[in-house]
Amino acid sequence: MSVGRARRAPTSLGLAALILAMPSAAAAGSAHKHAEPLPYLEIVTGGAAADAELPLVIALHGRGDTAEGFGPLFRELAVPARVAILRPPHPWGGGQAWFLGARAHLENRPAIAAELLALADRVLATADAIRAARPTRGRPIVIGFSQGGMLTWAVAVAHPRAVAAAFPIAGFFFPEMLAPISVDARAMPPIVAFHGDADTVVPLEEDRRGARLLEKRGVRVDMRVFPGVGHELPPALRSEILASLSQALTR
Repeated sequence: MSVGRARRAPTSLGLAALILAMPSAAAAGSAHKHAEPLPYLEIVTGGAAADAELPLVIALHGRGDTAEGFGPLFRELAVPARVAILRPPHPWGGGQAWFLGARAHLENRPAIAAELLALADRVLATADAIRAARPTRGRPIVIGFSQGGMLTWAVAVAHPRAVAAAFPIAGFFFPEMLAPISVDARAMPPIVAFHGDADTVVPLEEDRRGARLLEKRGVRVDMRVFPGVGHELPPALRSEILASLSQALTR
């Protein structure tokens, strides 16, 4: 079963700019200088010029999807922004994956958690590289679906001061991450988690369980549950995601 393929919108992005990019490791900021940046697809929204100073959105798609397949989610984003859709390191079917281990097997969880934390470093190295190459306003916002949602949790919790907001969708926080990292609740960015209560691929209860663990450590999580929604991005959910993202971008 393919985990994390979003329901795709029409293939025409209808956006101001669409750029294929691969940042160099040398361009990454000092905070993550030992991590290798990831390749990405860049989209400029809201009618902005590609060389304008813009807020940065880091987007992380699910397993089996592609940057091109995830891109249409942002086609209706009216707020000017630079959206970098990162490309995962592992091939998976016709797309890519952030990790290959079977998360349903508990013995795999520590290794997956460690891989997600290492990937979180690469996500921020990529953001640093983009900031060095493009005029950027403020800290990046990170958003992801399914496996990308799990990585969004990892970025926000492991590097809270590095991001302005986090929007994990149909993912969950791995409890195994609590062993190698120290949770700084005071530094945590706003976290808004979206999940359908009919999701049988990544059950809502896993998301709630991770959120409860973080809340016990003082982290505030805004969990938004969508009745009847499975592992997908239907119009109502897309609309609320874009509304929340727009609000964060204009803050």
